[in-house]
Amino acid sequence: MSIAFNPGRRALLSGLGSMVCAAALVPNALATEPAPPAYVELDGHMKPLAFRMENVETGKIVTEAAFRGHPVILYFGFTRCPDTCPLTMQNAARLVRMLGVDGRKLRIAFVTVDLDYDTPARLKSFMAKFGTPPVFTGLRGTPAELEAAAKRYGVFYKAPAGPDSPDPVSAIGHSDATYLFAPDGKAVAVLTALPGSHPDLGKDAALIRKLIG
Repeated sequence: MSIAFNPGRRALLSGLGSMVCAAALVPNALATEPAPPAYVELDGHMKPLAFRMENVETGKIVTEAAFRGHPVILYFGFTRCPDTCPLTMQNAARLVRMLGVDGRKLRIAFVTVDLDYDTPARLKSFMAKFGTPPVFTGLRGTPAELEAAAKRYGVFYKAPAGPDSPDPVSAIGHSDATYLFAPDGKAVAVLTALPGSHPDLGKDAALIRKLIG
């Protein structure tokens, strides 16, 4: 389950992914609505890549420095998500294959918002379904680290925890924006179509190849 949150420009861009996903899950809507753009350029409207979290593949704490020199796709989600999160990762895997040799230079970072359930082992197992490290990386922060990263990129999330939480899976929500950063960490675009069922991966691949250059 995912929801959009829209207090300002950054969150507006974040919410674009949610709207794309909603349309993708309703076939009748696609029949009347134009196809979404493959991406929306950020033009300096978002801060560069920065975070501090655990890389669940290695168990080590890493920062954005570990990704320097590679284009990075950053996505916030959770492993027991029934729809958007696995679909986005499946499309990311397709994008990697489409890029061929250049796909090995891409880094796809999945940040879990479900800290109560997504242990490092569970997140590692989830990421293995889509690809291998270092291309696919699961990131898990402390509550404070997650909050800081989400705030930096205008990502809204809620993840009820504890034994008294009613139906925690359906109660978890997050905005679906998929961010692309250049090898130097600069925010480049929101890949608005990536969470959808028919993304224009060709245009996304062309944009990424320009970054690899």
